[in-house]
Amino acid sequence: MRNGNEITSDHRQPKGVTLPGDGRRGNLITRKAFVARISLLLGATLVGCTPAKILFKAYPSKFKDDPELVDEYLRSFVVTVIPGAWIGDPNLVRIYTDEYYPFHPHCRFFVSDLASRSADLHGDERFHLLAPADRTRVIRDGLRADAIVSRLYQAAVFMCQVSFFGSIYDDEGGCPMIGYPGTGRVHDPDEIYFRDPSPFLSHELTINGNYV
Repeated sequence: MRNGNEITSDHRQPKGVTLPGDGRRGNLITRKAFVARISLLLGATLVGCTPAKILFKAYPSKFKDDPELVDEYLRSFVVTVIPGAWIGDPNLVRIYTDEYYPFHPHCRFFVSDLASRSADLHGDERFHLLAPADRTRVIRDGLRADAIVSRLYQAAVFMCQVSFFGSIYDDEGGCPMIGYPGTGRVHDPDEIYFRDPSPFLSHELTINGNYV
């Protein structure tokens, strides 16, 4: 489920996001394109075909009134999508409630859906307490759900990948998991240029610049 990105300092500025790969320009996604993709994924939930339970927030009140519980579910979701991510990272799930992105109005419904699928598949709605393999099964089930719900899951997966690998909210910290050092690191000169480039250069044809 991995993809990575790089979004620079101020997370609201229209900077580029570099997806991991060979580093070519073709792997660049701008912030505008990122937001457009999220909006496209969530498009079905923003028009008339939105299920009533989303429109009227018809899901258990505990997901409306208990932000800590919502946070636990979201953190467990992200560390399932990105094995190795630190569950205590203060910025791990920040993107889901960031009002700059169109996911935040659907965040609590998304968490309630994780709970209901956990109950259906494993007899326990506490998604955050399930084993990693069981949480993975729940997420896969959500990705295979009807068109609207599956878009929510796709958006949630994509957003956490961009946020984590791109270190959106901690530009200086970077993402050690993929070797992205962040902007706060001072590079060693040996990493930037060759101190003695002569072994890599061809021999000169003349000593004065005039070839005869």
